[in-house]
Amino acid sequence: MRVLMMAWEFPPNMVGGIGKHVAELVPALSQCLRNDESFHLDVLTTRAAGGMRLEQVAPNVTVHRIDVPPIAPNDLFNSVVDANRRLETYAIGLATRAPYDLIHVHDWLVASGGIALKHLWKVPLVVTIHATERGRHQSHVPNQISASINQLEWEVCFEAWRVIVCSGFMAGELGGYFGVPLDKTSVIANGIDPAPLHACTPEEVAGLRLRYAPNGEKLLFFVGRITPEKGLPILLRAMPHILRHFPNVRLLVAGKNSEQMQSIVDDLGIGHAVHLLGFISDAARNCLYNAVDAAIFPSLYEPFGIVALEAMAAGCNVIVSDVGGLSEVVHHMHNGLTIISNNPQSIAWGVDVLFEDEERAAQWRATAQSDAETLYRWSDIADRTYELYKSVVEERRQVDW
Repeated sequence: MRVLMMAWEFPPNMVGGIGKHVAELVPALSQCLRNDESFHLDVLTTRAAGGMRLEQVAPNVTVHRIDVPPIAPNDLFNSVVDANRRLETYAIGLATRAPYDLIHVHDWLVASGGIALKHLWKVPLVVTIHATERGRHQSHVPNQISASINQLEWEVCFEAWRVIVCSGFMAGELGGYFGVPLDKTSVIANGIDPAPLHACTPEEVAGLRLRYAPNGEKLLFFVGRITPEKGLPILLRAMPHILRHFPNVRLLVAGKNSEQMQSIVDDLGIGHAVHLLGFISDAARNCLYNAVDAAIFPSLYEPFGIVALEAMAAGCNVIVSDVGGLSEVVHHMHNGLTIISNNPQSIAWGVDVLFEDEERAAQWRATAQSDAETLYRWSDIADRTYELYKSVVEERRQVDW
């Protein structure tokens, strides 16, 4: 079986969850199929952040990075579609060496190229939808660019033989927005690699506690993109309520451009209790998971919630909004706490509940870590993905195109 996987993001070009998902799925697929000499995966991606143009990451996996023009800030959609034509041209050259049995694209960013190649080669298309444009904007399509993205998301779901989503919530969302039937949808969760989350030494953890909590303060942690759907302003508005009950609480905020929140912090008068850390590395984030008392993810929209799963795997207590995929990963008062979305008082309530009983919090933390390590293994996810590939290819052989 020869599979062409297309993804806009792949290391070193990492922007959000898509890049992380593909970066961990690809080696997991390679590992689970290392003894299958008939399987080969070509990963076709952009060279937006550099990297080797051709990289043999495993005997059965080759990564191809293609130079594409920079994205025009005021014309995102057309820039991406134009770049897809370069990906198409390169893929056509690859197929002259050996034909592909299946195309797997990740999200709308490579959808137009995948659709064109599907019709050219007459092979089935599989798409993983990581999030929807309408979902990111609370069911609205606010402008023409969003409308174009929304339309392409519908088109790739329509053209696909099978649609992969990371949660039952996303399956329902695609059904509601685009009419994608459930029997065309496969729910395959995101995975977690626990090993890097435990690389921080006790000395490093102690250093972080000394830096941010020198007098025994309680530490809360937010990490994520500084975008409206992640709910950071709601968390900041919860801080005055939290501080009334726990004056010694401090909030650490990690994320590129988090300094944009400084005006909200100043207006709320919570500057003494909030540290805006800006961008931090994965290693620094992992150490903070080990050092803080709880991680909070107050999202308004979350297809899956990989950051919460990472925190759980690191052995950190989690408080999350009861929305989307988060509520499928975090089960209230079992492996964490869920709170009402877009509600500062509910966040404060969650912090109160977590801090009032340390023994119970420790049990939730232990359960969360166990769940993360046993239910979301990349080896299992790779196996399920390969089984889906096989079933789609077999179904294709049984029908006329």
